Amino acid sequence: MAAVLVATGAGGVFWRATRAVEQPASVPAPMPLAGVPAAAAMVQGRSLANGAVAATGPASAASLALAAVDKEFVEVCGIGRVRRSDMEQVEGRPEPAWLQTLERQSQQELAAIQKRLEAGSVRQRVGAAVIRGDTEGAAQLAASTQDGTAYRLALRVCRQDASYRAAYKRRPPPIASAASGFEMQEPPAPGPLPSACAALSLERLELLEPDDAWPWLARLNDSSARGDDEGVTLALHQIAQRRRLTPSTRALSATVAEVVGAEPTANEAFALMTAVGMDMASGLDGSLLSIGKSCSPAALRDANRRQQCEQIARRMPGMVAEAVDAAVLYSLEERLGLPHSKEAFSHEELGRAMEVAAKESMSWVEEPSCANISSMGRHVVALARGGELAAMRVWLEASRASAPR
Repeated sequence: MAAVLVATGAGGVFWRATRAVEQPASVPAPMPLAGVPAAAAMVQGRSLANGAVAATGPASAASLALAAVDKEFVEVCGIGRVRRSDMEQVEGRPEPAWLQTLERQSQQELAAIQKRLEAGSVRQRVGAAVIRGDTEGAAQLAASTQDGTAYRLALRVCRQDASYRAAYKRRPPPIASAASGFEMQEPPAPGPLPSACAALSLERLELLEPDDAWPWLARLNDSSARGDDEGVTLALHQIAQRRRLTPSTRALSATVAEVVGAEPTANEAFALMTAVGMDMASGLDGSLLSIGKSCSPAALRDANRRQQCEQIARRMPGMVAEAVDAAVLYSLEERLGLPHSKEAFSHEELGRAMEVAAKESMSWVEEPSCANISSMGRHVVALARGGELAAMRVWLEASRASAPR
């Protein structure tokens, strides 16, 4: 659940973007989708959030903002005052009563959000199926839709399910430590095969949205994972012909944001955060991260590949919406010796943006008051509706304007 927390703030962005071009194009198989309780991330992710933000430097503003303050009690939304010492999760101990209450509240709100989605559009009904872990239902709903976003959302979880099944079959046997007798926990076995996924395809999505690069970025992932160089070359050629990229990294959270107001309540914020965590489980499928390995320094020694990567680099400014995409673009321009476009994000700019974003979104980690949690919800809605990169640039500009002169 710690991943849910980091995905919500700038920490997860920094981790992804600083490795944007070095990452292999294949997407690691995630765990099966399920309704992940978001409240527990507050406890389990505190140290992870501090560590991720501290990556920008020990004296960064973000790390100072997230550092523990010298106060005995913390105000927890819907619970009241809790001793700060009780906020730390200790392995082996049962969850404290206050956390169990918060978990129960967040699950109730998640169920309420699901009902809102189930009463809405096809896209929203698909989103509800995804949240409850019903891949079969999501695929059935999307099979005949003309809504490209709904179709992509269902296809994405179908691909995630297939990826997990393949990885589960390849899993190594459990390794027990001779000294301690400790044995690695087995990953959960996949559930029933979602047969409706067979009716969904990248080809159908391409017919729905012919200008979108997403289907070909997904094919690039697949071809790279199986070592199919011809498939990689074809995918790169097709990506260079596309005009836009519909971001997939926030497909579910953007759908949930449709039934949440611009000023989400604290409980709605937890539901949004659950959706963010589920987005992160499969959001790299069809991402511009795929370009990194295919346009590596070694690959660019081939003149034909270099030409393809240059064509893509010139197309990418119109496709970037996430900080990780902007970092990929910056690194690719560096490798190709191209002038940097205004949409590109250097690692230095990314670090500064992360500090500002942490202030905007992560105060709830140390002080989970209703106001701070609602602020986090507004942050998620802003990212879902306007894109991460646009929000970060706004925050950076506001930070510069308010800085002492």
